[in-house]
Amino acid sequence: MESRHQWQCECRYQFSVTSGTVFHKTHMDLPRWLMAVWLVCHSPKGVSSKQMQRALGCTYKTAWYMTRRIRLAIQNNLVGVRIEGRVEIDEAVIKADGGRATGNVPNHTKDVLGMASRTYGTLRMFVLEQLTKAEIERVCTTNLGKVRALYTDAAHRFDFLRERAPRYTVTHGWSWKHEFARGNVHVNRVENAWSLFKRGLMGVYHHVNAKYLQEYLHEFSFR
Repeated sequence: MESRHQWQCECRYQFSVTSGTVFHKTHMDLPRWLMAVWLVCHSPKGVSSKQMQRALGCTYKTAWYMTRRIRLAIQNNLVGVRIEGRVEIDEAVIKADGGRATGNVPNHTKDVLGMASRTYGTLRMFVLEQLTKAEIERVCTTNLGKVRALYTDAAHRFDFLRERAPRYTVTHGWSWKHEFARGNVHVNRVENAWSLFKRGLMGVYHHVNAKYLQEYLHEFSFR
């Protein structure tokens, strides 16, 4: 159907080249869509919707819609990706608006877990419902593949990982050791990911709603 730049199946179903993609049913032209994808993937600390609005010359609502669609496409690309080889695991606390309330005090932080493969360079970060052994074990069981060695801090909630592979620990806590690395034993790859993510939240996005935190974690993991 040359006049409409579409195809029609013999069953009379009509579709275009963007059907089944993140560009489906959008009024934004493809050159600006591809520019938006480039901006999201190229910026080490992310790109805000306000910055996207200025770069593309569109409304803020359109820019937010586009950046969210790109994040969802990134999320789909990470489905089924398992962390394998020599793996570092570490947790962090992220400031996020809209968290659960504790008593009369609103909770503005979320616990997150990061896993980075030294062997293959893959990285995944996940929001935890609670910072407990059971929740960490659930996330690790779902996302760890064939692991040769595990590197964590000395927290007891990671003790169950000894059943999967040899576990090496570094003591971060308030002890007399206060280690950051002991030879090849460290979790600095995940710590670097936390640092970059927190700088992105503070300097680019300024704040993030807990509802969308996992999408932002997927975005940074993908980059």
